[in-house]
Amino acid sequence: MLLAKLLLLPIAVASTVTVYIHPIPDSTIPKSSVVSSPVPLAQIDIDPETSTGSVTSYTPPHGSYSPDHLVRVGLHDAKTQSWHGVVTSTASFAEQYKQKFVVHVDEKGEAYHVGFTASAKGESDASQKKEVAVEVVQRTAGPKPVLNKPIVLNAEGRIDTKEPEKTFLQKYWWMIGLFLLVQVVAGGKE
Repeated sequence: MLLAKLLLLPIAVASTVTVYIHPIPDSTIPKSSVVSSPVPLAQIDIDPETSTGSVTSYTPPHGSYSPDHLVRVGLHDAKTQSWHGVVTSTASFAEQYKQKFVVHVDEKGEAYHVGFTASAKGESDASQKKEVAVEVVQRTAGPKPVLNKPIVLNAEGRIDTKEPEKTFLQKYWWMIGLFLLVQVVAGGKE
């Protein structure tokens, strides 16, 4: 009986995600040099259960692209021709930057979106060989509104709101003003 229950539990198994790159057409680049279909950028092994991942293969873009040329990075669904990812410039793949893939997985452990960031290497990172980091993010339920919360009314039939406590100056400003006025008048008679 216990074994049957364990077998029925949903298990998130480690899987491999292929991240693609696709250049966005630029009017300054001749159409013959632009790749028209998505090209694999990285193979990432993810384990949704432990929220860990590692890059098994990585081929940064190269060629005649200028550093400000934009490319799509993400998951590509060939059937629907849809993208689930981000847009970045090819300068993000230069040696002076650390790359990081953020793989978003659903409750079943399947990837549904890929993010990509590049940050400048520090002096301690400059001597290290190029390594791409991976972060796996589990989908979580968002905040939910509190519905049907009863409204408490006071004896007068209004919502009971407490007035904020006043400070000493807010309560007795007029007495301070009166005291100063008396001092000025008394000082003028002498």
